[in-house]
Amino acid sequence: MQERRSAPRVDHRIPLAVKERSQTFIVQTKNLSASGAYCAFSHFVAPMTKLQVRLQLEVEGHSRAIECQGVVVRVKPPAFRRRISTYDVAIFFSDLSDGDRATVARYVLRHLELTASRE
Repeated sequence: MQERRSAPRVDHRIPLAVKERSQTFIVQTKNLSASGAYCAFSHFVAPMTKLQVRLQLEVEGHSRAIECQGVVVRVKPPAFRRRISTYDVAIFFSDLSDGDRATVARYVLRHLELTASRE
């Protein structure tokens, strides 16, 4: 199967502050790339929902706050279900600045290198 993603991603858990309308909540990433994040949400969020996203990354010994708008591009399961406690949500970073995108890319590549060196 051919990989469709344009940016490398790392399986890494970091907190992500997400603002949907007027409500802000914290989710955990399952993986992260310079183009988006795959996260665990405790509630259903419909595809194409616009979100404000904020994450804090440790890059090259400095803590960097990254803020951007994101768009929900995929949700599993794809509809609200009463007995589901976690939804897997893919967020595309729709307006990440070039500088912030480069910062996220450096973070991802560094963690991929660390993972490879442990194997």
